[in-house]
Amino acid sequence: MKAIIFLGGLALLGATGTRGSDLDSGSELAAASELDFYNTTSTANLGVIYQEGDLNAVNIKQLGLLNYLSAMQDGYRNTLAASQSGTENVIIVRQKGEDNIAALLQAGYENLIRLNQIGFAHHANVAQFGIQNSAEVNQIGAYHNVDIYQSGNGLHTSVTQKGTAITTIVNQYD
Repeated sequence: MKAIIFLGGLALLGATGTRGSDLDSGSELAAASELDFYNTTSTANLGVIYQEGDLNAVNIKQLGLLNYLSAMQDGYRNTLAASQSGTENVIIVRQKGEDNIAALLQAGYENLIRLNQIGFAHHANVAQFGIQNSAEVNQIGAYHNVDIYQSGNGLHTSVTQKGTAITTIVNQYD
């Protein structure tokens, strides 16, 4: 199943508080994928989601101003849960393969998360708090795990995992 979903919160979603579960079961959007979005106290947040395959799931929650999420899922049982609060935060995710899981959280101003999961059964947990922090994660192969926690301003992390079953933990504070 293919689904291309464009979510903008300027007026339609932000003003009405529409939730994915509010859509009638016959609508194209409701049938396209497992998608929940909450965009009730936001202005001009944007989410672009592309899904191909089966049982892929995205759950986003963007609060604040000018936050952006781009997600591409291609495969089977890929899961993404993302939440952003603040201003001008960006999340870009690519999941290609099977059983990849990502939980991403950002709060603050101008933070960036870039995540590529290519392969099988990767797990990524990234949380950033502050101003102008960035985390870039590339997981290629199978069974990789990464946990990144950054709290402060101007913190940057880049992790590349290739092969099988590599675990990386990064905690940064300023």
